[in-house]
Amino acid sequence: MLFYRYLTCFWMEIAMRLKGLDLNLLVALDILLEEQNVTRAANRMHVGQSAMSAALARLRQHFEDELLIVTGRRMMPTALADSMRQPLREAILSITGVVEIERSFIASTSTRRFTIEMPDHLVPVILPALTRRLSYHAPHLMLEVRPPVGDPSPLLHKGELDLVLTPSIYSDPEYIIEPLVANDLVLVGWRGNPALQVQPTLETILSLPQAIVKFDRVRLASILSDQQLSIYGGTGRIALVAPNFSCIPPSLIETNLIAILNSRLVKTAARNLPLAVWDVPVSMPTMMDVMMFHQMRKQDSGLAWLRAQLRETVADIDDRD
Repeated sequence: MLFYRYLTCFWMEIAMRLKGLDLNLLVALDILLEEQNVTRAANRMHVGQSAMSAALARLRQHFEDELLIVTGRRMMPTALADSMRQPLREAILSITGVVEIERSFIASTSTRRFTIEMPDHLVPVILPALTRRLSYHAPHLMLEVRPPVGDPSPLLHKGELDLVLTPSIYSDPEYIIEPLVANDLVLVGWRGNPALQVQPTLETILSLPQAIVKFDRVRLASILSDQQLSIYGGTGRIALVAPNFSCIPPSLIETNLIAILNSRLVKTAARNLPLAVWDVPVSMPTMMDVMMFHQMRKQDSGLAWLRAQLRETVADIDDRD
């Protein structure tokens, strides 16, 4: 009984502390803490600078704290404001998720906008088929696809990303992770390369110039042996460090360069390019790409529908191939 009385008093105290604050003020505080600049925060909220300054004044009065202090040309958060930053962001994300969740997502009429991050090696493999599927089943929906740029965690926390597709070695256990597609690694080069007219040996591979993309060797070392790493852009001569995986297959044509790439990307590229594709002469692990999203979104029926479309797209591609 005492426990329930304690809970009642606790929530009454929270309600009293929030008295006089509306959600718009909390959103303003969240953006102010992120931008640490009144003008930029006002631009993001599409209000005038005077309105944002007034919002900051109300917040200061409510919390009895300066929240942001001008230091030189910047505004720095106070200790109280800094301690509020993460729980405030999570609270707003949670509220936004509740507001956006549709009791029953109806794809044929939905006008939702989904923002996903997709690595370049999946773009030519999945995106064309996914776009066709969405245009048929959800003609009014908008899909924004972004390339990976650093750690996606801040964008997932802010709600600016709905879903991240990523190799499993880059996934973060803080989020919900679901498998999407498995990829075998294959050896690929120009079909006219004399060294690739028969199955190349390990010695042949290590003697040929290689095209690679910069990768995190520490993470790869967690799933590859030293011998596997030596093939995957290790002891061989590196002739090309490409900006992404998708540009490697066309860069191999009329050269003696080789590359170790995922089989789905190579199969897609080989439809239009004269490529020689061989097994890697050393056993290589299957690489898994996964879908990653915030815990707050697990009840989002629209996002669940989108993830199902991605899985069905991969299944259709497998059936076609």
